[in-house]
Amino acid sequence: MAQSPLLETNSHNAGDTKNRKSNWRRLVWDSWDKPPEERKLILKMDLTLMTFGCLSTFIKYLDKSNLQSAFVSGMKEDMSLYGNEMNYATTAYAVASIIGLWPCNLTLTRVNPRWFIPFLEIGWTILTFCQSAMTKATHMYVLRALVAIFETGHFSAVIYLCGAWYQKKELARRVAIINITTAIGPMFSSYLQAAAYNGLNGAHGRAGWRWLFIIDGIISLGIIIPQVLFYPDVPARQKPDRLFSEREIELARDRNPKEGRVKQGEFTMKQVKRWFFTLDIWLLWLISFCNDICQQPMNSMSYWFKAWNTIKPGSYTVAQINNYTTPIQAVIVILTIIMAWSSDTFLQGRRWPALVFASTSAAIIFLSLASTPVFPTHRAGRWILYYLSGFCQASSSLFWAWTQDTLSGDPATRAFASAGLNVWAYVADATIPLGIFQTVDQPGVVAGNYGAAGFAILHSLTALTLAYVQHTRKQGEADTIEHSDDNDASDSQINKSGATVGTLAV
Repeated sequence: MAQSPLLETNSHNAGDTKNRKSNWRRLVWDSWDKPPEERKLILKMDLTLMTFGCLSTFIKYLDKSNLQSAFVSGMKEDMSLYGNEMNYATTAYAVASIIGLWPCNLTLTRVNPRWFIPFLEIGWTILTFCQSAMTKATHMYVLRALVAIFETGHFSAVIYLCGAWYQKKELARRVAIINITTAIGPMFSSYLQAAAYNGLNGAHGRAGWRWLFIIDGIISLGIIIPQVLFYPDVPARQKPDRLFSEREIELARDRNPKEGRVKQGEFTMKQVKRWFFTLDIWLLWLISFCNDICQQPMNSMSYWFKAWNTIKPGSYTVAQINNYTTPIQAVIVILTIIMAWSSDTFLQGRRWPALVFASTSAAIIFLSLASTPVFPTHRAGRWILYYLSGFCQASSSLFWAWTQDTLSGDPATRAFASAGLNVWAYVADATIPLGIFQTVDQPGVVAGNYGAAGFAILHSLTALTLAYVQHTRKQGEADTIEHSDDNDASDSQINKSGATVGTLAV
């Protein structure tokens, strides 16, 4: 029986209402419009992968950024660091990271992260305690290199796990939330250093900056323990445990079919060739390289406050130098959320628009920093420029998600490419600051700001190039499938015609 126009219209309106409601739910959080069983699974994934990813990344960046906080809070004077020692420490950290990154991430494709990731965290926590006893620059170089050996690959390992569990339109938001802690960690480090300097400076014969390392280490220990009990493996290797049932594991595998049932065995020559001869990987690495350089100008703000004390003694206290820089990280948090939610929702999983927006905005800001006086009569304008200098860091979660999207279905290549994102970021850390962001030139790094603007433009062009390459490839694959379907249809028609003719002949 034909449906009446009125019923058809009502049905259509009801469907539209349901779709609008579903779209609004998905816009806020992607699991809210899923079936109950799937929603429960995603909740468990979020409670483990997201909670541990955020906490462990938080302590990593808390421990990683405490050197900068300590430097402007008395360590410079106590250890006589009046040259480029901070640059050399950064280079030592970066070189050690580069050496360890690929072995670390490729190891994760073969071992259980429940043991591997906490092992790394225990290592860098012990070394964080050791940094409280530094007395000279050599100690700083050695300890920063050792810290890097344990910290290397941690973030890329966490994102690698997320890429195995989450779907494409769920990933950028999760990576962004984890990435937010890379901003919250330094922010918290600044507040901790201010509190340690004011409340503990001189306690038990230790300077306030030394207490910062001790407090950071204590915080880190409390975060590590739960991970040994609940950290999940990738779905292909995950076994039923106290958290995930067999049915939930199967659902997780079905939700991400390219990765869900792929177990990485021995590395093959075909994979190794793909590691080094895939254009997409090199373009993603170039984006990461540029992105890291574009994060350098924001570091100048603490030096800027400290330099004002030379021009006009007493301009800023140690606590103010630490606290007044933290809104940079707050702005990064807001921008990260906006760009990631946009990518996963109305941009339909596309990563390049937000990346181009971020790096173009950054280029404008860096050019403004480079072309205006470092110590102007009115400080507000430059103050605001520093606060807005984190656009590229805010967009970094998108090229991490883009890497997982692009290489889904090949765990070793995905792990290798993810580690490479950090390798090339550390290459930038180890080289570029020594040339155009030297400590002795801070905060007047005019060449550095112009250079960062140039790399921001290259960042935009590379993202556009990768988007074009992938769009062209996808269009070519679609045309091939369509052509194949047309041939199949023609063959079918010929067979049918032949059968008819044969029947008539009989």
